[in-house]
Amino acid sequence: MKRKKSLKESGLIGIVLIYIIIILAAFITLYPFLYVIANSFSNPLNVIRRDVILWPVNFSLTSYQTLLQQKDVFMAYYNTIWYTVVGTLVNMILTIMAAYALSIRKFFLRNQISIFIAVTMFVSGGIIPSYIVVNKLGLYDTPWALIVPTAISAYNLIVARSFFESLPEELTESAHLDGANDFTILWKIIVPVSKPIISVLIIFYAVGHWNEYFNPMIYLKSRELKPIQLYLRDILVANQQATTSTGGSTGAERQYLFEALKFSTIVITTLPITVIYPFFQKHFVQGVMIGAVKS
Repeated sequence: MKRKKSLKESGLIGIVLIYIIIILAAFITLYPFLYVIANSFSNPLNVIRRDVILWPVNFSLTSYQTLLQQKDVFMAYYNTIWYTVVGTLVNMILTIMAAYALSIRKFFLRNQISIFIAVTMFVSGGIIPSYIVVNKLGLYDTPWALIVPTAISAYNLIVARSFFESLPEELTESAHLDGANDFTILWKIIVPVSKPIISVLIIFYAVGHWNEYFNPMIYLKSRELKPIQLYLRDILVANQQATTSTGGSTGAERQYLFEALKFSTIVITTLPITVIYPFFQKHFVQGVMIGAVKS
């Protein structure tokens, strides 16, 4: 009896420890978000004094008002949405079609093409050759410069192919017997049962386009084409330069505003993805496990 009781007590202690670890991990994960949000809604003077810990101090919308007053900020936000939606749509169509083709075991070049695609994950042409190709194709300083060069991700393609290979062959065989071609099988049979991997691809591609920073800096020079990430970076750089070059009380005020402005920019750039992710979370986890581990 004592042994059974000790086992129950040890099991209870183990469960309590697990819950404590989970709570600590959740707090460590959430605290940076809460800290950024609290600073963005605090008075700039309290932000620079590091008075904010978890809750806003002297609630203020100054940083958001200043940010929204910046010229062309809404155009930059629209550009980012356009790049994300159109880019993800192009990525999804091409990746799904290529992955399905490579998952067909009767395709005689599937192994050779798969090896060729895998090599591109480790060997790259470099920045200068990529810039030359984009420029020669007439894509420089156009929205398509951010869409065409990244139309397919080799990693996402391999994950999607592994998922399609895990599907029962009876699905396609029965459709072939009914006279359906591969195009019809893909979009009317395979895609409807592939919601987990599709959710994974959407999240990966959408987050990549939304956070895109380096390619726009290289391929775009027109201010009206800049995405929100690059546009906000320019705002922060301009404010920082103005702060360091201006003295007196005016310089101090700009420094206060600059400190708060940093946190408001983080909030508006991360909020959309943070809001969208929970809707894909269920399929996302399932798709990662199925697509990454081949039975």
